[in-house]
Amino acid sequence: MDKKMKKDSLLKSSLWISISGIISRILAVVYIIPWNIWIGPLAVNAANAMYGKVYNIYNLFLIIATAGIPSAISKEVAAHNALGRFDQSEKLFKKYSFYMTLVGIGCAAIMFFGAKYVAIVLAAGDMRVVTPIKYLSVAMLIIPALGILRGYIQGYAFISYSAFSQVIEQIARVAYMLYATYTIMILQKGNYISAVNQSTLASFIGATLAYIFLLWIRVKVRRSVTIDDIKTKDDLPTDETIDINFGSMLRSAIPFLLVDTIMTVLQLFDQTTFTWIYQLILHASEKTIDNLYAMFGFQANKIIMVLVSLAISVSASVIPALSAMVSKKVSNEYIQNFMRKIVQFTVFIILPATFGVMAISRQLWTAFVFYDQSILGSKVLIVSCFEAFFYCLFMILENILQVTHHMKKSMIYLAIAYVLKIVLQLPLTLALGVYGPVVATTIAFVIMSHFAFRLINKQFEIVDRELGKKLIRILIDGVIMLVVVVVANLLIVHVISDATKVGAIIVIAICGILGILVYGFLSYKDGSLNILKDIRDTKIY
Repeated sequence: MDKKMKKDSLLKSSLWISISGIISRILAVVYIIPWNIWIGPLAVNAANAMYGKVYNIYNLFLIIATAGIPSAISKEVAAHNALGRFDQSEKLFKKYSFYMTLVGIGCAAIMFFGAKYVAIVLAAGDMRVVTPIKYLSVAMLIIPALGILRGYIQGYAFISYSAFSQVIEQIARVAYMLYATYTIMILQKGNYISAVNQSTLASFIGATLAYIFLLWIRVKVRRSVTIDDIKTKDDLPTDETIDINFGSMLRSAIPFLLVDTIMTVLQLFDQTTFTWIYQLILHASEKTIDNLYAMFGFQANKIIMVLVSLAISVSASVIPALSAMVSKKVSNEYIQNFMRKIVQFTVFIILPATFGVMAISRQLWTAFVFYDQSILGSKVLIVSCFEAFFYCLFMILENILQVTHHMKKSMIYLAIAYVLKIVLQLPLTLALGVYGPVVATTIAFVIMSHFAFRLINKQFEIVDRELGKKLIRILIDGVIMLVVVVVANLLIVHVISDATKVGAIIVIAICGILGILVYGFLSYKDGSLNILKDIRDTKIY
């Protein structure tokens, strides 16, 4: 029998998922540079358009095929494992794997045999996307099962391995894309359509390697469960069995799906309504609409997704931990203490990150977009940072509601968020222009976060004077850091020009290091840094 594997702490889990998310997003930006160069200036716009259309279609099928499964199964596996019901976890894993493999086969069949009709409906009849859709259909055979395996590993509190598999997947995908594109375009002097086709196949390559890695981890995880861990019927508070079927799986998964995809849905809503408002009411030109939408809907969104990845890391760690506590029926006082740590940890991580992005917003815009648009773009990015911060809170709170058996209220709050967004979209866009859609989304998240937190606090009485003092200290530390970095930024740009991408990156690096040092020193002096020790010592179960 293998040496017993040590479960991840909440801090280790969050750090690993944060790191994997940041690495994946960096790779997603960096690979574009050589890819575009090898495609060539004559075909690059056509290749990007084709690639974008294909992946929008692919993402739609991914949503259908995965349906929030990783979060759902991690919750259920953690709940059963916490009670020693490892046999039930295995039944869940095997049944869910079977069901989701069938779903993947169904989606793959539609994409492969119906590629022509998918192109007509979802790509405005662009027949260039037919072949890459068929290539991507192969990935659908494995990705749903990969999602199940990731959730299973997370449920065993080995979240770092699940996060590492995402890094493996992205590295393999990007490596194959670049290899195939260089071979076709440079060595073989081929055309961009062949390069795009092979680039889409990279998703299957990455998913396969990640799946093989997690299968190996699954073997190690199972061998690490000792006889003493497994509870007998007499040890359990009840002898409940679980109803494992496709319907129960969907009931568990769909709420997580709805929460996880809310930002995607709202962005699609912005994409259509912003264009309609500017065309039909403001009579703006197509170029103006494209420029403004690209600012808040694509460019700023790319940057703030780093903040969102931090929230995802906290959320993915909280779900199995809280689910295990609820299933073991631990005291409300224990959950209350855990919730307070989560609130403090979330604010401690996300607040300074948000302030940091705001402080160097102009340099970030220059580095990732263009210097010419950096004044307006940086303002849009600052407003988007507020949206990202409250979206992070909303997502974490919604997941907590679901795990603590407030599923109905969670879905009601989600629906109200959509209604608020729809109602506010028109008047705010007319009044605020490019900032309108972002402000509408932010207000929806703020209001719903308030209701969600009020419900959670009513049940567990999280807020007290001590927590309030800790949060105020974190806020003060964050504001001081923001002021210091902004002043330093103003002084540095007089010495180092931020008008070029290289100069902007140098300024970002200097200000980033300064911000970390200032915030770290302040949080150490006032004791806020102790939350990392508390979280490090908090086991998922």
